[in-house]
Amino acid sequence: MALASGSHSGILLGIRTSPIVILTAALAIALLATGISLYLVASQSWLGVKLGLDTDGAVVIESLQRADIPIQITPGDRLQAVGVPGSEPVALQPLDITEEPDTLETYDLLNTFWFRQKALSNILARPVVVLHLQNAGEEPYEVAVSPADGRALSSLPPEYWIQIAVGIAGTLIGAWILALRRRDASALCLFLTGLGLMISALASSIYTTRELAIQGELFRVLGFINQSGTYSFGAALICLFLNYPNRIVPRGVPLLIWTVSLIWIVANQFQLFPSQAAGTYGLMAIDFALIGICIAIQIYLSRKDPLARAALGWFGLFVLCGTGVFVFAIAAPLLLGLEPGMSQGQAFGIILLIYVGLALGVARYRLFDLGTWAFRLGTYFLGALLLIGLDAFLIYGVAIERAPAFGIALLTVALIYLPFRDYLGRRLRGGEALNSSRFRQIVDIALTRAGREQTGEWHRLLNDYFNPLTLESADWGASAALIDDGLALMIPGHRTLQPLKLSYANGGRRLFSQQDAERAQELIDLMRHALDSRDAHEQGVKQERGRIARDLHDNIGAQLLRTLHSNDPQRKDAIVGETLADLREIISNAQGHGIGLEEILAELRFETDERLALAGLHLEWAADCSSATAVSAGLAHTLRSIIREAASNTIRHARATGLKVEISERQNRIDLLIIDDGIGFPDETLQSSRGLNNINLRTLTHGGSVAISGRNGARIEASFPMERSAVNG
Repeated sequence: MALASGSHSGILLGIRTSPIVILTAALAIALLATGISLYLVASQSWLGVKLGLDTDGAVVIESLQRADIPIQITPGDRLQAVGVPGSEPVALQPLDITEEPDTLETYDLLNTFWFRQKALSNILARPVVVLHLQNAGEEPYEVAVSPADGRALSSLPPEYWIQIAVGIAGTLIGAWILALRRRDASALCLFLTGLGLMISALASSIYTTRELAIQGELFRVLGFINQSGTYSFGAALICLFLNYPNRIVPRGVPLLIWTVSLIWIVANQFQLFPSQAAGTYGLMAIDFALIGICIAIQIYLSRKDPLARAALGWFGLFVLCGTGVFVFAIAAPLLLGLEPGMSQGQAFGIILLIYVGLALGVARYRLFDLGTWAFRLGTYFLGALLLIGLDAFLIYGVAIERAPAFGIALLTVALIYLPFRDYLGRRLRGGEALNSSRFRQIVDIALTRAGREQTGEWHRLLNDYFNPLTLESADWGASAALIDDGLALMIPGHRTLQPLKLSYANGGRRLFSQQDAERAQELIDLMRHALDSRDAHEQGVKQERGRIARDLHDNIGAQLLRTLHSNDPQRKDAIVGETLADLREIISNAQGHGIGLEEILAELRFETDERLALAGLHLEWAADCSSATAVSAGLAHTLRSIIREAASNTIRHARATGLKVEISERQNRIDLLIIDDGIGFPDETLQSSRGLNNINLRTLTHGGSVAISGRNGARIEASFPMERSAVNG
């Protein structure tokens, strides 16, 4: 049979069947069935009243739904009987407005129900119907009403439209999954469950929302169709779990499942079971148990396949929760002789939610998050059952009043179950939250010398955190992401760390989740920050070393050169003292409180003139600056270093007779021009001269601009933004 394997399902459906054909056919089936339901509902004779039960079991008129209803009829009146003029009326019983005849306990009661429905529908089909009414505390009275030939669709209750929506949605969702996975037996089983759901829901929608009665034989047929759809839904679910994700039985077993279901339906129609409740809901209970067994077997067989296990856990949980609600709210109370806890229409709404979860599981949509969602849904469902069960035990078993019993049950669940749920969730999620120890570990890895040792420590961190079965190099982008439905987690690289692919989380026992991807991104962001901070630190150290080297070259070298050319011992001592002061300034890079620009230039002029004179050169100096201007220590140091370096180059290399220095202050800028009349230098020297490069770097450091030329003598033009001292603001 096609349900036994994926290869056979492709043959059954036709390998070349296009998705649009499948969806169109499913839509046509759903619309046709919906049209039949609407026709049968709208063609019924209609009194225009909504009926219900009073607290003592009497049939009452809850509301009026037709404008032409005789004024003698008012909401709240008791409808004691219905009849036709000149005939004995039929007295109404609570049995007559039973929503779902399947809920009747015995076959005798069911047969009585069919007989009465036939009698009542014959009365309602007459041109005039006599209603036997009674107001509270008053004498009974009769009112003649002419039933409408058809029922207004606006009078249909919400439960009718819920069942219509469930039928259409079930068929279309199943067809959509089948269109996506045409060769997959599980998709075919899902489609058959949707078809069974539609058959059951649309048949039920007609008789569960009737006004009072519909034709007896039609009622019987609709009941048979409803049961057939329900049992088909259960048989298809069993076949689904017998084949997905592993085939656990021989190919003939699905055929046996359908055969048993068919025999059960026929036997129930011939009333061969001990009771109506056993015949109707016994197979549902068996299906529920078989589904649970199949899920347990599939989970065991899929223990080494996290992808299949995630999908199985997702829709398996939905099926168990949904069918569990249906069984405990409807089937179990009926088997125990109690009233069902919800209406048929509401039950179909719950089944649709189950079916949506089932479809997502078969389609393998976001499987990496299904484990988390399944855990949450399952624990919420279990918590609700515990609350209801404990409340019932305290009321009926311990004889505590309802209000305190509910309070005790709620407190017990809150204090015991919820903390246990949180603990279990933390254990099952895997991948602990980032903490200080992990942060220190990341910093240690970043500070490790790049290479095999750093890479090994990074791999060790990821192994400890996610415990993947495999960790290998890969080609990936800038952010962590899940691939292959959560089988693998991609980790981006950064600088010396290569991109990685982690496969099979937690030793292959689960899929990677979206939470894993988010935490992996947190790890890589921290690692990037740590690596960038380390590189910034190393770059800062390198720049500081470069600054010290430039200062030693430009300032200390110039001072020592002055010492070398001086013949006056006292002057040499003074120069050595100045050199030591410069050396201390270089080491500490003190920013100070600012220095007067005029004072700086005066010292520089004296120093430069002395150096040039000792070398036999003359100095031409021109300064146009305010005497009140104070500049930062950094800018003062830069001016001093540039002029000293220019003078040193002139003395050592230029073969010049003199040096010209012009300094001007204008519009919060300082302009500097240095020219000698020497031989100049070729353009290549601009790249190779350390001194000229230092001048360029110092100028750019202070946000200035510089132009250096060696044609017709050396020429340096520099301009700086005014860096005033803290004192001058």
